[in-house]
Amino acid sequence: MNSAATKPHFRSPEYWLALGAVCLVSLCFYGLRAALIIGIATVTAVLTDFFCLFLQNKSYRKVDIANIAPPIVMVLMFPSSVSYPVVVLSTVFTVAVGIHVFGSRRNYLFPPAAVGYLFALLCWRDELLNAPHAGVHLPMFGSHEGVLQSTLSSRFNHEGVFAAETFDILIGNVASPMGTGCILLLAVILLVLLFRSSVSCWGVAGYLFGISFLANFGSIPALYYLSVNMVIFSMIFLVGDTLVIPNGRLSVLFGSTLTGMLTYYLMAAHALEYAPVVAVMLTCPLWHALAEIEERIGQKLDAMELAAKQEMMQDGVPTDVEVLHETE
Repeated sequence: MNSAATKPHFRSPEYWLALGAVCLVSLCFYGLRAALIIGIATVTAVLTDFFCLFLQNKSYRKVDIANIAPPIVMVLMFPSSVSYPVVVLSTVFTVAVGIHVFGSRRNYLFPPAAVGYLFALLCWRDELLNAPHAGVHLPMFGSHEGVLQSTLSSRFNHEGVFAAETFDILIGNVASPMGTGCILLLAVILLVLLFRSSVSCWGVAGYLFGISFLANFGSIPALYYLSVNMVIFSMIFLVGDTLVIPNGRLSVLFGSTLTGMLTYYLMAAHALEYAPVVAVMLTCPLWHALAEIEERIGQKLDAMELAAKQEMMQDGVPTDVEVLHETE
């Protein structure tokens, strides 16, 4: 039996509130254009979902509402200057391939938002890796060439220092993707979702350990890497997503540790500001393989325990349940 079959298929109310809070902050920083990008992604996701379900002879159900979350997560990793056709095509790819090809209603093989982001990155790299500074409200239409710049993450990766004040970094007053810049908000959201069990504590713990462990051997503290490159955002919406990661504590802990270590390597050695997305995509199949192994081991142990109890009953030795009844 696949461990993913026992997963919940609905997003928790806390998840939607967290996603809404990130969207609201992005609207405050980037204005109506950010709202339009999120709206286009949402509408396109619903229409694409309807069409894909129609091709599969399936009806649209309440469970499919959760499918609008990955496109929203994806566009929050985009800069507010991204063109609308990129949003539409990336959303279609996210829903059609990331959701319906790699999982549909049951289980996601890869985080759909990561699938869509990498598709956009491969096709429109320059549009994704340059961004306006927070607070710059771009016009709804027209050219944005004069206001785009390298992101804070890009400068940190290549220079090893922050080109902004600490307070500005914490509140997201820097050049960054729409939803990944406000570190303070993301940290609060992470703690709340952990407390409400809306993200995987084992996934988050392993990811943090993986990055911190390798950072101990470098010259830059792990805290610096956690502040850039969409790391905290990815920790919430990619690594800790309970609809994506498999069941099994040990498999998730070990798999997320490898994801964190690969993320650090890609940031430190190759200066990739989208390192968390690549790391999750490369290691997610390993997570599922480890979960299958853990589940089979658990089934073997359960079978051995059941066989031992049956043998004890045949020999006349009371089992734990019988001893409990006699005590009562």
